[in-house]
Formats: sequence, C-alpha cells, structure tokens
Amino acid sequence: MVVVTGQNKVSGNPDDAMSSSDAEDDFQEPATPTASQAGQALPLLPQQFPEVVPLNVGGMYFTTRLSTLRRYEDTMLAAMFSGRHYIPTDAEGRYFIDRDGTYFGDILNFLRSGDLPPRERVRSVYKEAQYYSIGPLLDSLEDIQPLKGEKVRQAFLGLMPYYKDHLERIIEIAKLRAMQRKARFAKLKVCVFKEEMPITPYECPHFNSLRFERSESETKLFEHH
Repeated sequence: MVVVTGQNKVSGNPDDAMSSSDAEDDFQEPATPTASQAGQALPLLPQQFPEVVPLNVGGMYFTTRLSTLRRYEDTMLAAMFSGRHYIPTDAEGRYFIDRDGTYFGDILNFLRSGDLPPRERVRSVYKEAQYYSIGPLLDSLEDIQPLKGEKVRQAFLGLMPYYKDHLERIIEIAKLRAMQRKARFAKLKVCVFKEEMPITPYECPHFNSLRFERSESETKLFEHH
C-alpha cells in the first residue's frame, strides 16, 4: 500500500493541483480476488466417493454401492463416479443426476444382478440405457420383445431399395385423396413385388400401377409415377 505524505502547493491555477480523489484513483489498492476467481485459479482435486452412494436422480432417491455404478468401465455412470468429474450434491448430501429417475431403478437392477425390466418398460429402459451408454444392457434389451421385432423389421426394410422414398410418395397420395374427398383418412391398396438384385437407381421401379379410383361422379383416374 502506498501512502502519500506530501501536500501539493496551492497555486493560482486550480487545474495545476491534483485533487485528493485523483490521488486515490492513482494509488488504489489492488482488488482482493473473489472466491470464484480463486476457485478457478486452483485445480480441483479428484472427488472422493463413499462405498455406499446416496443418489438423487431427478428428485427420486436411490442408494447403491460404488462398485455397482462402476461395474462397466465404458459407461457414463462409471465415468461420472470415477473421481475425475465433479458431481453436485443436494441439501441432504445426495449426489445429484439431472435426469428423470422413473426408470433408474431398472438400470441399477441390471448393474446389480443383470435383471431385465418387464416387457411394458423395455422401450423406456432402452432409452435410458442409451443415455448412460450401458452397452451390455442395450444388447440384452434388443434380444427381447418388442425391440427384437423392431430389429427384424428394420433389417427387412433394409433389403427393400428406396423404401423411404416410396413411403413418402404413398403418404402424399393418401393426403391428396383425403383432401379431395374431404375425409379424415384415406385407404390405399399397395402391391409390393420383388425385383432382380442388385438394382441401380436408374432401374428404380415406378408406381405406374399405384392408382385409385375416384367416386362415380368423377371420371378421371389418378395415377402416380
């Protein structure tokens, strides 16, 4: 801290004198670093976790062993509780995960003993397993219904060239028909046939045979190519 002991000589021109406020501005003491600035300057130490971990997942409370959360090394939960990342705690000291905890119990049951959820919760638990990157659980869920049927369906559709393009065209025709009839929905009959493989984009079959008859009062025939 610098202390000014001298006094300026008073002259006839007031501009020549330095005011006390100017002197204070020139010799201000450096500001004390704030707590946040001090925290940023210091590296965070690895976070330590107890053997029994209390959890708050979106307002739902769970308790499990630390080894359960670390069961599979390449999962998000193992990374979170590895000590390399900081996890906030709630007012009761529970480690907080900002995620809907409705199906987190099913995640813990699989990590504990490999238990799988009932069929009605498979899709929802699968979504949570994707978020937490639990590969073994994803593989297990894909082998049971309804995900197994969806997996087979997607594999079948992968064998059908231009399926998505054709589906969009079919929907366009259905919308047009519903608008013409002022109806809430429309029915279409679609014939699917097999082509020789492989098929090139220039050999893509057209929907020449995809058509629908209008009402008897209308004589025109709608075709989609």
